[in-house]
Amino acid sequence: MEISRRNFIKASGGVTALGIVGITPFTDWIRPASAEGEGQEKIAYTFHPPNCGGRCSYKCTVRDGKLVKLEPNDWPDMAQKKCCLRGLSEIERNYSPDRLKTPLKRVGERGEGKFVAISWDEALKTVTDKFTEMIEKYGAKSILLGQSSNVQYPFNSLAALLGFQNPSLAFAGIDLAQASGMTMVMGVNDTGTNEITDWVNSNMVILVGNNLLETSLTDSAFFFEAKEKGTKMVCIDPCYSTTASKCDQWISIRPGTDSALYLGMINLILNNQWYDADYISKYTSAPFLIRQDNKAIMREGDKYLVWDKNSNSAKPSDTPGITPALEGEYTVNGVTVKTVLTGFIEHVKDYTPAWASQVTEIPEQVITDLTKEYALGGPAAIQWGVGGPDKWYNSDTTGRLGTMVAGLTGNIGRVGGGTGRATNHMTNYAHFAAFSMPPWPLPPQFQSAPAEVTSSAEYPMKPTSVKGYFFQGNTLHQFLTNMNETIKWVKSLEFIVGVDNQQCDSINYADIVLPACSFLESEYDIAYLTADRNHVLLQEKVLEPLFESKSDFQIEQEIAKRMGLDQYLPKTPEEFARNSLKSPDPMFKGISIEGLKANKYVLKLNVPNTPFVGYLDHKFGTQSGKIELYNEVFIENNCAFPIWEEPNEATPSNPLFKKYPLMLGTPHSRFRAHSTFSNSRWINQILNEPIIRINPKDAQARGISNNDFIEVFNDRGRFQCRCNIVNDMRPGMIQIPEGWWSRYFKQGDLQEVTNSNLNPRGEKLFFNKVIPYLDTLVEVKRVEG
Repeated sequence: MEISRRNFIKASGGVTALGIVGITPFTDWIRPASAEGEGQEKIAYTFHPPNCGGRCSYKCTVRDGKLVKLEPNDWPDMAQKKCCLRGLSEIERNYSPDRLKTPLKRVGERGEGKFVAISWDEALKTVTDKFTEMIEKYGAKSILLGQSSNVQYPFNSLAALLGFQNPSLAFAGIDLAQASGMTMVMGVNDTGTNEITDWVNSNMVILVGNNLLETSLTDSAFFFEAKEKGTKMVCIDPCYSTTASKCDQWISIRPGTDSALYLGMINLILNNQWYDADYISKYTSAPFLIRQDNKAIMREGDKYLVWDKNSNSAKPSDTPGITPALEGEYTVNGVTVKTVLTGFIEHVKDYTPAWASQVTEIPEQVITDLTKEYALGGPAAIQWGVGGPDKWYNSDTTGRLGTMVAGLTGNIGRVGGGTGRATNHMTNYAHFAAFSMPPWPLPPQFQSAPAEVTSSAEYPMKPTSVKGYFFQGNTLHQFLTNMNETIKWVKSLEFIVGVDNQQCDSINYADIVLPACSFLESEYDIAYLTADRNHVLLQEKVLEPLFESKSDFQIEQEIAKRMGLDQYLPKTPEEFARNSLKSPDPMFKGISIEGLKANKYVLKLNVPNTPFVGYLDHKFGTQSGKIELYNEVFIENNCAFPIWEEPNEATPSNPLFKKYPLMLGTPHSRFRAHSTFSNSRWINQILNEPIIRINPKDAQARGISNNDFIEVFNDRGRFQCRCNIVNDMRPGMIQIPEGWWSRYFKQGDLQEVTNSNLNPRGEKLFFNKVIPYLDTLVEVKRVEG
């Protein structure tokens, strides 16, 4: 039966949540309400919690207490009035049979998903008694708080009050590897420089592994607007993606070799002097002097030295009236030095376009033409994705190099230029305004315990004090690779508490389950507040909490109360939101809860109507204040200038390649935001099972036909699902979108095979070590259906 807006509630009648014993049937909880017709009706406004980055604002129609309609809300800037089918499908998912209706206690083995219903009083008593026991026995650091990316109200205050380990989501090892590389060059812990609406001012936008027309749907209009105004769109991707099909040029690249392409481009830029000499002299470290004895940058005190052509001597770089030499080798106080630019030219001499072509499998002339047009035909932008080039062992180097290409050509701090990640609404005025929103103030004695690992992904891999896990959302399944090893760690823990509104994979490992409200529900008239897309958005209560669910805010309140600490928390979400608006940033001036209520819960920040462009003042956050082409932090890693490194696993040079000759791609999908929407029945009418995509050449070599069940395997694990034979993807790789819940596979799970090796160099990066999901080799074989 097809599921429509009219019949989805009816279709759920009599269905009980997966594996749960003794739960009241769905029909006793919810009665049908038609989408059109008479009845008591109200309009409410809310916004979607984080995940894809969209933060779409909704106008919600509620009839007879049931949500019957979602539509885009009006914004002061109507260009932002957008939402995608994923967001609209929340009207069905809110009433999903997978909704967690009551608190639960595990009665089966961890992972089986077998529970019995219990009361909130029993659940909270069990949780707080066990927390108290573990704190007394092992110390508060024995409990780890985990949060998935779709949590609007994380339990940060509770973790601080109780002293739990609470590593930031920024250190989860996901989506920020290239941003770490960018930070090493520009010194600012951020993800991009120019807003996507600035693309109309670009002559060229190079999308590197960026399939925004699939994964950032509410950005699509800005892509087409720029294209219609004459911006040349170039897509670099191993697959002929949806975005590639709409670009002016598609360049196919061997997976995991983006750094080699950038090195070849830098070779061309430097050797042909396609760089902006005035720009790099003023705003980069190009004229700084590298000592040849210890490879450090030469300084006089805390001043960086350059070679002044006027006096023919070394001078501090900020000396008035000097003319720094960009190239040359000199002697200063008996020490031989070279300019950074000279060192860089020598460093990339072997990274020729011919070499880059051999590594990337892009024709040499294509690399040359692309580089020349980018360097000399600007303003131009490099915009990378995070579902592809960000998920490799050495992705930080990719980010460093992409930023350097932009810096050498003067495309940072330039209208129509830029680098990084503008999609997913990641780069705009609001993104920076949000950093100034104050957290809830707690007395200084309350602090979370320091994380015992440098990356959240290391908890299953290293000995720590952790014996309890308290998580919000699908953290285990969303974040952690090499699932069989992760499960061993999970099963070794003494106590696990899960909070979610759906019975996702991670919930099945919990000892106690606390059912959370969806973003549409609250006990309070006002819920949460955020800054995004150059606006401030507020959530109004749309529905009363369904079943026996409670909001994350209320769950935190009730645990804190039982632990004797609730006096330190805000009394209502509105009080929490009002505190957030105490930001000293002038962007927030005049914005109030009352003003938001009066304007459909959306107000524009006090920002210009022109697109955000960072670094127009060319002041960077590095120690030198310049774009740093050479980084002393990496001298001991032999990559002070970025070097080419083959992928950790997914490379023909790996001896494992003979056994497992296929690279596994796990891109983001238009059907999900990570694992969210995996169980959306409306969306699953389009695609209701995981599908492996395989090139005809690879399928034929293995006797595989279209729609066969196949097994994907390596030494870590295996999973089985159907396959589609496609000709829009290179041989030597297979693809399956990330995020499918385990129950949709015939056997196993995608995360059983993914690579868990972490690059130790990540400890020097702002966003720490990256999880190399794509740096994975596998083999496939046909199995019986």
